[in-house]
Amino acid sequence: MKSFIKMTLVSSAIVLALAGCDDKKTTEENKAPAATTTAPANSTENANTNTTESKTEATTAQNSADKLTISTDAQKEAYALGSSFANYMKSNLEQNEVTADQEYLISGFNETMRGASQLSQDEVKNVLDAFGKRIQEESQARFEKQKTENTAAGEKYREDFAKQEGVIKTKSGLMYKILNEGTGRHPSAEDTVIVHYVGTLTDGRTFDSSYDRNEPATFPLNGVIKGWTEGIQLVGVGGKIKLVVPPELGYGDQSFPSQGDKASITPASTLVFEVELLGIDDDKENNPASSTEPEQTQEQNQPAAN
Repeated sequence: MKSFIKMTLVSSAIVLALAGCDDKKTTEENKAPAATTTAPANSTENANTNTTESKTEATTAQNSADKLTISTDAQKEAYALGSSFANYMKSNLEQNEVTADQEYLISGFNETMRGASQLSQDEVKNVLDAFGKRIQEESQARFEKQKTENTAAGEKYREDFAKQEGVIKTKSGLMYKILNEGTGRHPSAEDTVIVHYVGTLTDGRTFDSSYDRNEPATFPLNGVIKGWTEGIQLVGVGGKIKLVVPPELGYGDQSFPSQGDKASITPASTLVFEVELLGIDDDKENNPASSTEPEQTQEQNQPAAN
């Protein structure tokens, strides 16, 4: 949290890039006359609509006119720096579920850069100390709420899953169902496997899928979550297995933000995987799939990473 607050001090100065604004835009908007709309006295709806459309058109035109032209390496470097800080700050604000008034963020940047900040450095520090404390309290409350809800949902899902035909529960608490036994050998914990899989939460939302990437994934079984290390050894090459992984065999109380249109993983989540074992790397005899390891991304590593 301390690093987040420190970065916020810097990032708020660069948040300019989030709104596509700069000093020139602010100055010209202050000089520009207010737009007026004439409407019949008995047409409030038309007046509101016309006013909104006028404001939208004016804002669009202003943004287009004020858009900077990047023509030198120095300008590109400065813009890239601003964009990087803005993305970092935007991501952190979203992850902490913080909504900040962009107009004041931009003003804080502009005025401080001109040496005309309305707050002293001591005031800034005191405000951000209080802000950080509030965010920590809200984050802790959100964590406890998510953990309680996920624990209850996971227990209910596992209870229902256990009633299905063919479901087996191991000593560790892992639950699985063989969907296709497969004809090849079973991997060991030291093997690297080639798989297609989809990972969902107990409510059915997908948090990762190799199918969506149209590319199988390659994982060393001794470098993944415990539920995968144990579960994938229970099926042969060419087979398919459904794994229901309790939190202690998955990510425990960790959280992972959403990737694109995928769901986020929150504390104490029970994870559900359907995995096709396509092959074992470097095992040509029992490997019907290509043994070429695809380029890994953070999202690809997520569902099986420790």
